[in-house]
Formats: sequence, C-alpha cells, structure tokens
Amino acid sequence: MEPMNRIGFMISVLAAACCQHAFAQRDILFSQGWEFGRGAAEPIIWTPVDLPHDFSMMPAYSDSALCVGPFSTTSEGKNHTGYTKGGTGWYRKHFAISPSNADKSVIIDFDGAYMETTVWINGSKAIEHKYGYTPFCIDATPYLNAPGEDNLIMVRVDNIGANSRWYSGSGIYRNVRMHLVPKARLAQWGVSVTTPNMRKDDAQVNIDISLINETGQELDANLDIKILDNKGALVTFLKKPTRLQPGTSPQTMTLRVHQPSLWSVDTPTLYSAMVTVETAEGKDTYIQPFGFRKIEYSAEKGFLINGTPTLLRGGCLHHDNGFLGAAAIKAAEVRRVKLMKENGYNAIRCSHNPPSREFLEACDSLGMLVIDEFVDMWHHYKNPNDYAQYFKDYWRGDLESMLLRDRNHPSIVMWSIGNEIPASSTDEISETAQEMREFIHQYDTTRPITQGVPSFLALGGWAKSAPYFSNLDICGYNYLADKYVPDHEQYPDRIMYASESYPRDAYKHWRAVEDHPWVIGDFVWTAMDYIGEVAVGHSQYVDELNQRPGLQDRDGLPEGTQPEHLFDLMNSMAPDKWPLYQSGCGDIDIIGHKKSQGLYRDVLWGNSPIEMVVHEPVPEGKIEEVTGWGWPRELKSWNWEGSEGRPLQVHVFSSAPRIRLLLNGEQIDERPCGEAMITAFDVTYQPGELKAQAIDAEGAIVGETVLTTHSRPTKIQLNPDQATVTADRNDLVFIDISLLDDKGNLTVANDELCHISIDGEGELVASGNADILGMADVNQPSVHTYRGRAQAIVRPFAKKGQISVKVSSPGLPTSTLTIPVMSVE
Repeated sequence: MEPMNRIGFMISVLAAACCQHAFAQRDILFSQGWEFGRGAAEPIIWTPVDLPHDFSMMPAYSDSALCVGPFSTTSEGKNHTGYTKGGTGWYRKHFAISPSNADKSVIIDFDGAYMETTVWINGSKAIEHKYGYTPFCIDATPYLNAPGEDNLIMVRVDNIGANSRWYSGSGIYRNVRMHLVPKARLAQWGVSVTTPNMRKDDAQVNIDISLINETGQELDANLDIKILDNKGALVTFLKKPTRLQPGTSPQTMTLRVHQPSLWSVDTPTLYSAMVTVETAEGKDTYIQPFGFRKIEYSAEKGFLINGTPTLLRGGCLHHDNGFLGAAAIKAAEVRRVKLMKENGYNAIRCSHNPPSREFLEACDSLGMLVIDEFVDMWHHYKNPNDYAQYFKDYWRGDLESMLLRDRNHPSIVMWSIGNEIPASSTDEISETAQEMREFIHQYDTTRPITQGVPSFLALGGWAKSAPYFSNLDICGYNYLADKYVPDHEQYPDRIMYASESYPRDAYKHWRAVEDHPWVIGDFVWTAMDYIGEVAVGHSQYVDELNQRPGLQDRDGLPEGTQPEHLFDLMNSMAPDKWPLYQSGCGDIDIIGHKKSQGLYRDVLWGNSPIEMVVHEPVPEGKIEEVTGWGWPRELKSWNWEGSEGRPLQVHVFSSAPRIRLLLNGEQIDERPCGEAMITAFDVTYQPGELKAQAIDAEGAIVGETVLTTHSRPTKIQLNPDQATVTADRNDLVFIDISLLDDKGNLTVANDELCHISIDGEGELVASGNADILGMADVNQPSVHTYRGRAQAIVRPFAKKGQISVKVSSPGLPTSTLTIPVMSVE
C-alpha cells in the first residue's frame, strides 16, 4: 500500500475524532484501503480492495478443471454453492491512530467474515472466530504501536471444504468499523431499549445500559439519556449521576414518551435513544435507534402488531446479492428489502443465518418484519466441514453476539434458533432447544422463539416431535400445510406458520392463513432466486413414459435413516448439475424481476386483480417434470414464432367469478374462474394481442391484462435504480439493460450480446442475466440478455464527479447513461 493511503487513514481517524460528534467515533468506517491475496500461504502479490468483498466471486483458477468466471467443476460445494470456489483469503490494512486519541481504546468491529477468521495486529494474534455469520469485535488497544506510528492488521479467512448448503461467499463480506472510545464507556452493543406498557396516550421506555470501566479505579459519572424523534427533535430526557466500579456494571433507566408514533409495516417510525456517559476520562455517546411497537400472538387471535391482526406475507431469503455474491454493500442490502416491499411482502425469514447490520437497518426504515435466524445445524453436520464441528463450544458466544447486536431492531419479530435440525424428536435436541430458549431469555423476553421443522427430520415419527415443539412459542412448519388442522385439533394452543412452502402450494397455504387464526403466515421458498442449491426450482421435459414419480416431494428417505447420516444421504442423491448455478425457485429472479409464480402470488394477496401467463410449446411426446420448488415453464409473453396454428395453454390468475379471453379484439372464450384462482384455456396461437378480463358477478370488467406480440429489438434501454449516487463505496447503481422494439415492448423472444463500458468516477463490479444456465455471462463486460434483460452493477469511487455508462450491441444504437456522483454529506 502507498504511504499516502496510510497517512490518509490517520488523517480520517483524526478528523472523525475532532470534527464529528461522539457517535461518529463509534462508527468510523474501516472498510476502505485494504489489500487482498489468495492462497494457503501469506501472499506475495497483494491487490487493492474495498470491503465488503467476496473472493468467491473472483475468477476461479485451476490447472486441470473447467472454469467459467467464478465457477469451477472442482468446486468443493458443487451444487450447493453454485460451483463457486472457497479456499483461503488474506486481507491487510495499514493504519495509524492520531496522538490526540492516545488515551482512547480502539475497537475494531467485524460485522461478518466467512467462514473461519483469524486476525493479527502487528504480528500478534488478536482473535479467532469460527462462525461465518455473526459479528465479532477486537479490542485492538494492547496490540497497537505508539500513537502516530504505522500499524498493520492482517486477516486470514478460511472457507475450506464442503461447509454450506447454499452459496455462502468467502472473505470479509460485510463492513468493518472502528470505534475510538474512552476507558470508561458504554459497552459495544451495550444499550438495550424496550417499550413495555404501551398505551394509547403514552409509553414506557426502559433503557438497560452496560458500562465498562477499564481505569482500575472507581469513577464519578453522569448518565444523560435523550429520546429523539425521527427528525432528531428532543422528545424527553433524563440525567442521573452514578458511580462506576472497575469492570462492567449495568444501569437501568426508565422514561415515558407522550403519544408516541408507533412503528409498523405501513408507518415504520423510528426514534433514537442518545445515551451519554461522562467521566473524568472523557465522554462517550451511543445512539441507538428503536421503535415503539408491541407484539402479541395467540391461537385465538393470531399475530398482532400494535393490536392489529397481521398476516405474514413472507418469503425466505438467503443472504447473497446476486452477482455481487455475499458482499453486503449497503445499497445492495437496501435494494433487496425494497424489492421485497414493492412485490407485496411484509415479512422476511433470514435463511438460515443472521443478516448484516445494513439489511436490518433497511428493514427498520422501510417497514419489513424479520425472523432473525441463528444457524442451520446443531450437533449433526449437514456438510462435513460446516459449523456443527464448532457448535457445542461456540454457540453461546455466537448467539449472544447476534442477540446483542440485533435486539433493538423493531423489524425483528421472532428469534429462530435453527432450521431443519436433524433428530428433532430426540432428547438431546429437545434439551438443546430448551437451553437455547433459556439463553435467549437472558437477553430478550419480548419476542417469540421459533424454528422451521419439517416432518422428515423428526425421525421416529411426527407425534414424537411434541416435546421439541414445546420449546417454541410459534412453530415453523416446513412444507406441512396438511398438518395445520389435525395438529390444531391435538394442540389447540399451538401457533403455526409455513416457515417454508412450495411455490405451487401457495393457494393452499394462504387459504389456511386467511381461514385459521392459529396459522399466522406463509414464507415461500424462496422470495428471490439465489446462487447455489442449483436448479431446486426447475423443470425439464422427459419422455412421457419415463416420468419419475415423487419429484415434487421432499419425503421418501429410507425408513430408519439415522440423523447423523441424513444429509450424507441427501447429498449423495443430488446429481451433478453443471453448468447450472442458480436455484431457480424464487418468485423474483436474480436481477429483480417478477416471475410467473410471483404474478400468481400478487393475485392471491390481492395486489393485482388479474394476471396471465402462457406455457411454452411442449415438445411432441414429452411431458414436463417440475421439481417441488419449481414452476411450469410459463411466461408473460405472446411471442411464439413457429407455433402458429398450434394450441398453447394459457393460465389466467384471478379471483373474479368469470374470466373472458379476447384475441386480436375478438372474444374467443369466457368461463368461470378455475380452482385455486387459476383458469386454464387452450388458445390457438396467432400473433397479435391476447387480452384477459376479470368479470364480476354483475358482468362488469374489474381488471384486465394484455400480452402483445413484439417485433425485433430496435433499441437498448438503460434503467438505473437511482438517478444519482454518492461518492461512497457503500453505494451502487443497479442498471436494468432492456431490449425494446419500435413500440417500446420488451423483446422477450430475442436476446443479444451487449457490451458494457464505464468511464468516470465508477467501475463495473458485477453483471449477468437471470438465466440459471447463464454462468458464462456473470461479471463479464459483455453479457447476453435473457428474455430481453440483463443487469449491470456500478460502484462509485470515493470522488465527486459523474459516471458514464455505455451499452452497445451489433445492429442496435448505443445507449448512454450519465450518473452524477454527489459528495457525501
């Protein structure tokens, strides 16, 4: 690293200390100016990088295997991780602490690194961390050189062997922060805000504070608490003198707020508790956002937020950001939550690990409910090198860091202690669940505890799972809609929800949610496509006589399978699927567009009165096989060149009593709404316009949708998700690249190779399309469109100016987009 960069960081730390309020000293972003190298030994060659960074999305390398971009046939995770590579990555950064901060403690806060992380500071080992999804902090003070002198932090991150059932990513994939704090201070994550006894006119605010005194002597201290509203205005305050003993000491303070604005999905109003402790050692201020909201739940009334019954329109989400991999860049995390909100979801199950700080902050500010999930495995591994090898010794510390970091987020409405834990009917697992429940209650008693439990993991019989369920306040049922009613009859106080469900079972699950108060929601697997778990949502054509039974079911494992061998067996049953790399099971594709199953869900949830899709022509003598998580090959398209005169299957999604179909202005059919809000038609294809109308009981048209045959593309359209960006490496622009015909129609039937070029104050950091076979287009400067679309992701440099994006394709005019890069306020 150049000396100027080292000096620059020292100046930035000094500026943060001198020019900003105390909270900024707690959150100095420590993510820029790193260097990276790959390999088991400490690298010789280092490359500049800014965090968050996922080295599994860097080009793969092998002397003997086929490699395509970041994908390789020698991938240890194979299908599970989308054929990406792990290995060992090294990071280093030079920094200096200003002499003006010589009396401060220096805390370095990692929000997440996958998987096993070792940190050295100036050659001394500071920490080892085993779990790839929980935050960890280092008190760097004892390892630092004298103020003003150069320091070197070195981080080794190992992602070795098969250790994940989905794409995990590798490296320091979340942000790192530095905190410069006095010796007498508030502990990291040491402020807990709860709002019990909420009434219409006022609410109680309890603030539990953990204070640290490292001076070795008693100190007089003043505690000052201010409650600020969402505009920063003072609402109420409280001052209290106290005496700090050496070590750690707790404090509890209570305030009341008159007529608070409540946090909810529709009005996500946030407040802040500004907590300051001042001693002779200095002043430390901690600003903790929170919301006024109340959770209630029962089998009689269902799930209530602030007294209002709330049906959970949920989706499971893995943590990757598409072609960025696991890199939790703030703009990408915010975009994912926005996409969920815009597509009608009000709840996310974080599958199967705690998300980033930025993701939860986005859920707080946008109004998204969250199930915060701890881990995917306990005592029994699901892959030979996964966290199960460390679970017994490390789960308490990892769960504690999750709870401490996340407990103030109003968006979080449940703690999930795990997912599909093998041997759920055994005493060992029930005892562990009880122990985890008691552990969580040491930190938070305001939220229910849950877990996703599928029937085939309760080996020994579903009836024997009752002791395990007794440790859960709300019970997650994975793919078990048929058990809602019989289990309610046997356990009338049990509250249930679909913690995972098949997309094609959406009607069955949602009817249960609407009809039964004890069934509080449905979380589809999954809301968005993701890298890894390759082609779990997929269909293929096979000879009609060779259709394989049971392809849509998860069950069917041999009787007597032992829990420690369960996932070995499941892994051995999985065929090699190269060169596919995506899951394919999302309501939304990997670049953010709604798929056919998402259109169906729009109708189920009442977000659209009518939608229409057309099944592609099925080859003669073939039949379509669809996986349990899949959806038939239906498209929102009326472009089927070569199928003129051939009948095509049209599905109209609507709850209207009758559905009318018109082709090129002529009515060709009208019939009653079909089962599960799906009405099927056979329509002889001819180009033009296909229109579906929803007809109410009085014969009035209450909604319509149109599919139009497009011509060949004549232009490239660039649609950025935001018009400007800030000169901040945590900002991004996601650009939709669309091919349009002369009438502005998306040309879903014509795909082209597009070349992307970037000039100015930014860089192309990711690109690709939604094709699960499209690995050759991932993170390349030239990408093919898929069904008329591709995506480019641009990251600004930390410099004001503008970014010019040009996209060209043979035979089409070049399209140009200019994005202003604004100063960081």
